[in-house]
Amino acid sequence: MTEIKSPSPKPKVQSPNREPDERRIDAMRKRLRELTFLHETSQVLTATLDLDSVLQSLMAQVRDYFQVEAASVALLDEETGELVFRVAVGEAANEVVGLRLAPGQGVAGWVVRTGKPTLVPVAHADARFYRGIDEKTGFYTRTMLAVPIKVEGRTIGVIEALNPAAGIFDEDAQRLLLAVADLAAAAIRNAELYERARQAERRYESLFNESTDPIIVLDLEGRILDLNQRAVEMLERPREQLVGADPCNLFGMAREAYQAALRQLREGKRLSLEMKIQSGEETRILETHMARIDYGGREAIQWVGHDISERVAVERIREDLTHMIVHDLRNPLGSIMSSLQLIRTAFAERDETLPVMQLLRIAMRSGQKLYRLIDSLLDMGRLEAGETELKKIPVGPESLVREAVEQIQPLALNKGQTLAVRVVPGLPRVSVDRNLILRVLTNLLDNAVKFTPEEGYVTLSVERTGEEMLFTVSDTGPGIPPEYRQRIFDRFARLESTEGLRGTGLGLAFCKLAVEAHGGRIWVESEMGKGTCFKFTLPVTNSKASSPIADC
Repeated sequence: MTEIKSPSPKPKVQSPNREPDERRIDAMRKRLRELTFLHETSQVLTATLDLDSVLQSLMAQVRDYFQVEAASVALLDEETGELVFRVAVGEAANEVVGLRLAPGQGVAGWVVRTGKPTLVPVAHADARFYRGIDEKTGFYTRTMLAVPIKVEGRTIGVIEALNPAAGIFDEDAQRLLLAVADLAAAAIRNAELYERARQAERRYESLFNESTDPIIVLDLEGRILDLNQRAVEMLERPREQLVGADPCNLFGMAREAYQAALRQLREGKRLSLEMKIQSGEETRILETHMARIDYGGREAIQWVGHDISERVAVERIREDLTHMIVHDLRNPLGSIMSSLQLIRTAFAERDETLPVMQLLRIAMRSGQKLYRLIDSLLDMGRLEAGETELKKIPVGPESLVREAVEQIQPLALNKGQTLAVRVVPGLPRVSVDRNLILRVLTNLLDNAVKFTPEEGYVTLSVERTGEEMLFTVSDTGPGIPPEYRQRIFDRFARLESTEGLRGTGLGLAFCKLAVEAHGGRIWVESEMGKGTCFKFTLPVTNSKASSPIADC
């Protein structure tokens, strides 16, 4: 029987592709780890806008991935050129933060200056290495990898990774750390943009809240979204009541007009309107500007009002004043022209029945009144600016009183009034600009006669009180209402009597300026229904010229 032998087993042959496959798998694993690292570090950017928190998280990722003892970020101080360690993790982290490197100092300084990354295998053997940081912190640097942080091609900082656990950095470490540096640059850029936006927002909030003009933000339907403090004060209501309210009635606008304005604003048009708004007991006139704006990411309407109440009032006063000055100029001119016309007729027709001398006196008084008015207008500006040079001379009070009374007496007689004079005998002289003080007296007497009813009494008295001469003009007129007494001497302030008599509002303002230019005081005392006293003082002349006189 033939023996059948089984075939001998074939030797095992190793696949020639196995080792490359394992290398590829290792490379894929490594790549996957890198991608995971980069993904996790990129996620840090979306976690917060706080730059220190972002950089701290990035360095923690660097420390864990590269297995280093320490990692840090140093940023460039634009003013000094120094590198300042902003964040650090690992050993001696607290000691490192805040330390500074001079421009170009150390490996980090070299990286900033050249804009290039560098791997330093033996730190203390490298000429660029600065030992000062190790000495200050007690940390010993063996190996370091430093890469630049760049924004728009400009190096603004450095990332350092120190002392890897393996003793050396692998060939891909520099590439990965540069990727982290790009993420850090993006974080810094985002933080800068965010800070700029916040600063702009704070500036707007500051301008909004501190503006002296009322500002109101409305939604597109016309309801209040927000308003500044000035608007709250003007509308005199709590903010809580105003937010969400329809301001149509507050603006004093008809509903149809308000809706029409909103339609124009929604279409992108700008509107400027004059509005009357009730503010407490006052009606304020506002020049308003409205426009469509972006308000925190939503479309809104901004309403800005500028209070022009005073401007309108001044314009009205100016117009009234112009009419009054023209009227006050025409009256004496009319009297002068009428008197001259009658005198001319008397001479032409040889009419001896016409009272020529009386007509001349009327013309003279009218001319004097016209002269006083024009002088007051001219002197007001000079007195306010302190440009009037006073021509002071020693003058007896009796002389001033006599001349003032002579000018005003005919006006009092025409109204059947009694104009009394009471001057204490033997008064000393006062050093004054005679013309200015004479006009003060005539202005006060003229006002007293004007506002005192027929057959009333006007009194001018003079007495000495200490080192001052006191002049008093009193009347039996209707008195001055309390609300006028505080501003009676303001320029253009006017009183109206029960008969509607009006003045230019310059006389008393002139009196105040003229008296104060002499170092005196002027004030008013009044009781409704009983009359008014205007009083002013002038300093008494020094002893050499203050001897009593009878008259001059």
